[in-house]
Amino acid sequence: MKFAGDGVEERSVEQTAVAMVAAARGFHKREDKPFWWSHFDRVNNPVDEWSDNTGVFVADTAEVVTDWHQPPRARKPQRHVRLTGELANGELAHDMYALYDPPAPEGLADDPDRRAFGSVAVLECDDPEVPTAVIVCERQPKEGDVFDQLPFALAPGPPINTRPLQESIDATAALVAAGLPALPADAVTDVLLRRPPRTVSGDPLPRPATPAGNADAITAALLDLDSSYLAVHGPPGTGKTFTSAAVIARLVAEHRWRVGVVAQSHAVVENLLDGVVAAGADPQRVGKKKAREGVAWTQIAEKDYPAFIAEDGGCVIGGTAWDFANDARVPRQSLDLLVVEEAGQFNLANTIAVASAARNLLLLGDPQQLPQVSQGTHPEPVNESALGWLVEGHHTLPPERGYFLEVSYRMHPDVCRPVSRLSYDGRLLAYEKVSAARRLDGVTPGVRVLAVEHTGNSTESPEEADAIIDEIGALLGAAWTDEDGTVALGPQHILVVTPYNAQVVLLRRRLDAAGLSEVQVGTVDKFQGRQAPVVFVSMTASSIDDVPRGIGFLLNRNRLNVAISRAKYAAVMVRSARLTDYLPGQPDGLIDLGAFLALTACDTPTG
Repeated sequence: MKFAGDGVEERSVEQTAVAMVAAARGFHKREDKPFWWSHFDRVNNPVDEWSDNTGVFVADTAEVVTDWHQPPRARKPQRHVRLTGELANGELAHDMYALYDPPAPEGLADDPDRRAFGSVAVLECDDPEVPTAVIVCERQPKEGDVFDQLPFALAPGPPINTRPLQESIDATAALVAAGLPALPADAVTDVLLRRPPRTVSGDPLPRPATPAGNADAITAALLDLDSSYLAVHGPPGTGKTFTSAAVIARLVAEHRWRVGVVAQSHAVVENLLDGVVAAGADPQRVGKKKAREGVAWTQIAEKDYPAFIAEDGGCVIGGTAWDFANDARVPRQSLDLLVVEEAGQFNLANTIAVASAARNLLLLGDPQQLPQVSQGTHPEPVNESALGWLVEGHHTLPPERGYFLEVSYRMHPDVCRPVSRLSYDGRLLAYEKVSAARRLDGVTPGVRVLAVEHTGNSTESPEEADAIIDEIGALLGAAWTDEDGTVALGPQHILVVTPYNAQVVLLRRRLDAAGLSEVQVGTVDKFQGRQAPVVFVSMTASSIDDVPRGIGFLLNRNRLNVAISRAKYAAVMVRSARLTDYLPGQPDGLIDLGAFLALTACDTPTG
């Protein structure tokens, strides 16, 4: 066998698959290294060198809200501190590190004359999207006493414990090694080999005659799988959740399948479980731990997962990778199907970790949306998403590997068309009845540019904020007609998207001052999944010389795709004309620039 570094270009697909499993074993440890490098960089270097790091809150002021006290049943004294300041980008976690200038509090640093850090919990903040005031809970250090020093910044807390994932990957790797040179005939191996799904019948995947038949075709394909996988590529507004929920409900009700649903977040899992119940599944046989209040499905404790799965009659069980990688919680091979929701953001290493829970895999998602963030350097691309791996450098899923949902029910054709060119090779089409049903009086549908003159702007642009407020003012009250009837366009019908938190804060303040508090404002990362009739995209930076994190970040196709595809009817790109006044030095940069300019190229509107 050849492995990474041994004539990689000469390896067979089987040898590549083995190398991927081997690389997955150290994936999580490699991912943690950059965190600790960044953490100690913050501890040892001036604030202005790291204040724009992701997830860092730099305080302008700090004050004690509740001094040291020991609440009932608390093991140690604690105090509450309010910090006011700014989060440059990213978001706050619940568990963070507080940083202290010397003299260091006793028990938080070996050297009292150096900067120190200690664990804190975020209790509340003024705005979860873009916080400017945060209250944290500090606890007495394990080896020290209470102290008077106040923190000057919050930084991301330690990486989450990934031991269950590592142990599951190790177990899979041991099975692969024991069987070499043969490889297992299982779902995750088929994914790594990028071969078409294996079927019991030996037939290719069934094809629907029309998009209305997607659920039937996907169900039939899953029932024919021979311990393999199926991929479904669903761009924005194509009904991926609706379709997959209908498929899952049918598999459980008619075939008594045991189905798992896994994703990066609990919210994504719970959204699909909601859809499964709405599609007709018995709520008593759809379960998950730690649910929000008022859900229709059953809340069960982690310890009860095995018994819930073992009951007759089929079931749907939801959780994160930590649940499905844990053999004590979801026994190996106890499920007929594991559905990986948002598989365009679910990396291959974690896919290997969870795949052992089921005979078959269903990978749902869109690799043309925002990718999962990876910080480590890996010998094989195990940090790539499972669906991105199967798309294999194309913009859409090859048909022999699954299904591409080609009809968007969200976007007007004049919005859908440029998005389709940008990210889906022109294959994404708008539902034909959308153009007839949707109309905003006085506004042409589609994507257009609003050029705003400004210079020297980097992460915030007052000029663009003012221009957007003027444009919104001109739109309010116009008759908006969609499938539900006609209403006056209000601020709740508008989204404003921007790449930078600083511009979000500026826009929020100015919109509130203008009486437009119902207009939602956020970064692309926060607005994935949301939609509105009209979307403004504030590019913010004045020119390539002013762009932080590089022009590649600002013109990234995936980020632009997410931003524009929020729009049901019209998307307005608000930018400086000078932003594209440059010649890229690399071919990739030229492609990105061309794709960005093509978004607003001449196109014949249908409205």
